[in-house]
Amino acid sequence: MSRFSVTSAAADISLLTIEELRAACGVSGSDEDAALTALGKRISTAIARQCCIVDDGVNPPTLLQETCTEIFRWSGCGPLRLSRRPVTSITSVTVDGTLQDGSTYEISGGRNVDRLTDDVLSYWPAGKITVVYVAGFSTAPHDLKLAATKLATATYAETGRDPNLKREDIPDVREVEYWVAPSADPLLSREISDLISPYVERWI
Repeated sequence: MSRFSVTSAAADISLLTIEELRAACGVSGSDEDAALTALGKRISTAIARQCCIVDDGVNPPTLLQETCTEIFRWSGCGPLRLSRRPVTSITSVTVDGTLQDGSTYEISGGRNVDRLTDDVLSYWPAGKITVVYVAGFSTAPHDLKLAATKLATATYAETGRDPNLKREDIPDVREVEYWVAPSADPLLSREISDLISPYVERWI
């Protein structure tokens, strides 16, 4: 177990730029930028939560790059498994307050910190181990952007009509057909869920 915190939060957690949000929602001009910016943050947070991205209870979870601090009360063996990925760099590692030389550890598997002794894998010593690291994407991958675009389009459409409405026939009173039964409609469609599935955190 570890104690996780964000020490330098992302300046913008949205997976989409304002231009991409305008295009997704079919908006021209900047009159709705404030609302679209808020929408971008909401859908990006929803996707991050769906991916089970850990948060510190203060900052919203994000798949984008942030500086994180993680404290382990270590008594096990094997690598330290960090809560966020992909880890792009490690700022520092301290063991019981002693700063470790960069040659005594390395990143593996995108999120593990291995201990090295004479360039050979070894065990971390028992004690308090603090890791400061940078993790997340500097730019959202294309499949995450596509998922966010589809969710933005559907969410924005809800302000004017039901996005699940497939067909509506007025002549003989009214007949409607839905793509998905409203009572069974999840936050994310199957297509969006498939797009984000590679980024879902699965803890064993």
